[in-house]
Amino acid sequence: MRSRPSGRRGTRTGSRLFVAYAAASLVSVFALGAVLIQQAREDADSRGRDQGLAQAAVIEEMSVAPALDGADLNIGLSATQRDRLQAATDLAIFHGSVIRLRLRSFSGKVVFSDDGSTVGGVPASHRAFRGAAIGHADVEVVPDAERSIGQVIRVLQPVIAGASGQAIGVLELYLPYESIAVHLQAQMRRAYLRLGAGLLGLYVVLALISWSTTRSLRRHAARREHEALHDGLTGLPNRDAFRQRAEVALDAAVRGSDSGAIVLVDLDRFKEVNDTLGHHAGDELLRVIARRLTGAVRSDDTVARLGGDEFGLVLPGLGADQAHALLARVRDAVSQETVLDGVPLTIEASFGIALYPDHGDSVEELVKRADAAMYQGKRGASRIVLYSGEETTQPTQWLVVQAELRHAIERDELVLFYQPKVRLADGATYGVEALVRWQHPQRGLLPPPEFLPAAEQSGLIEPLTAWVLRRALADQAQWTAAGQPWTVSVNVSARNLEAPGFATSVARALEEFGTPPERLTLEVTETAMAGDARTAVRVLGELAALGVDVAVDDFGIGYTCLSQLRTLAVREIKIDREFVRGIEDDAQDRAIVRSVIELAHGLGCRVTAEGVETPQAQRWLSDAGCDDAQGYLFARPAPWAELVDRCAETSTPTTVAAVPQEKGLVR
Repeated sequence: MRSRPSGRRGTRTGSRLFVAYAAASLVSVFALGAVLIQQAREDADSRGRDQGLAQAAVIEEMSVAPALDGADLNIGLSATQRDRLQAATDLAIFHGSVIRLRLRSFSGKVVFSDDGSTVGGVPASHRAFRGAAIGHADVEVVPDAERSIGQVIRVLQPVIAGASGQAIGVLELYLPYESIAVHLQAQMRRAYLRLGAGLLGLYVVLALISWSTTRSLRRHAARREHEALHDGLTGLPNRDAFRQRAEVALDAAVRGSDSGAIVLVDLDRFKEVNDTLGHHAGDELLRVIARRLTGAVRSDDTVARLGGDEFGLVLPGLGADQAHALLARVRDAVSQETVLDGVPLTIEASFGIALYPDHGDSVEELVKRADAAMYQGKRGASRIVLYSGEETTQPTQWLVVQAELRHAIERDELVLFYQPKVRLADGATYGVEALVRWQHPQRGLLPPPEFLPAAEQSGLIEPLTAWVLRRALADQAQWTAAGQPWTVSVNVSARNLEAPGFATSVARALEEFGTPPERLTLEVTETAMAGDARTAVRVLGELAALGVDVAVDDFGIGYTCLSQLRTLAVREIKIDREFVRGIEDDAQDRAIVRSVIELAHGLGCRVTAEGVETPQAQRWLSDAGCDDAQGYLFARPAPWAELVDRCAETSTPTTVAAVPQEKGLVR
């Protein structure tokens, strides 16, 4: 399922941003155009005024001033001066270079006009007239109020006549503006075209910048959104995206009365890949698994990486049977052999299924129940487990137990109890099995089932086993010094066998405490050898080469085939208590136990029966040829010092009355 809705949101947001940016640019361009046009108009007006002023200067200098040579405007003009001025004025007006002309004294009196009138014109009090009277020419484009012929150029300038260079009056001229206006309009049109082209080019550039910027912003936002909702290693949706899509699926199911499944997937023994081949191999394995998960589900399903080696699936529209069938295909795809750094690996995965709305109507509740189902799958034979409907808080409790257990190892809160192993032939105790207990500061003495499963599902089983081995060898040195030559048996798990250098660490412990290898037995459950059989065979062979005895514990309830048992370096087989408990009443159990004894002897192994509680069971086992026995008939697990004291009190092993077996105290 792709993140298409969020992509469309990003496109719409980017489009709105581009439109807003383009509109803002357009407003700015229009404002700039208005300013430039106004400036161009003002420049045109200025050029028109300058042209009128220059034309008036020519008329005054070439026509008016020569006609007024020696005139005094305060006393008026002579007939000759008036005739010359009238001739010059008529010629200018005839050619259309002048519309109207007045010659005025400094007091404002009209001394001469082209039409003979002696009134009108600019008042003498006007600033333009006063300026011209003191020698400053003034020009302005004004409407022609007298003839209503449009706009004209009005010029007021001093009249300089004679060689003295002194002003004798004020010349008031009205010049035609139409020809100038036509020329200026042509210039303005060309200016407008150039200005429009420039502004259009500017707007196009701004639009391109806007488009490029918004596209970059959209890409950046889309990349940030993708990074926020996707896992950087695998490219899958992350935990936040998984929650969002699960909520969408739940909402759709509520509206359409549909169903679906929330699935949690956890890779088994992923930590060993990191520890053995390195984190780069672990990262590559996660990418491979991500591709296989995505390729095995439907196009509308969601595959997300929730963190570490845990993945989540959202499977809309599926019931229990359909989800199980789909996950069976997914499991087969995941478990295909993978070669990393030249090493062929087969990775298994555990699947926990919670259905909606059957198992919850919120994502939190469904994830919690899928998590519970997944942990049940890790502990059982089936790797695909549907939530059973029973509330369980074990996974949550395990987190607490794991945290406390880590401190317990550091604070030396663990203790070892020992249970004797008795030879049935003479009843003598020849060895003991080390059984770990936890002296919890608040909860008291805890049996193994209270904390070992949590340790098995974490990396704590390795330091826990190392602690038990070292403490057992240290205790053995003390009871040997007290006169008891017992061997000691220590339980190890599948994780211990798969840990790099396990046999070497055992050898170092034996050397540290000066223990002969033949006085140590390592017990491995039959189910522990059903995982990575190749590794188990190799490590057990290394232990046997050291001289350490290996025992198969809980035989009969696991998956060890006869051919595999034949290849293992095993010296002892221990029959599980479930079969021993029924030998007095159940013929099938007796047949199974007898067959195991014959099989073990045929392979050259000793046989130890666990859970012996009655003298009748002891006699039957002895008659059947069983070599050794453990159980409450002989002794309860106890600190080694108590066992030494009991053996010192009697010359034969201490026995106790038959009592019901306490669950969880042996392992």
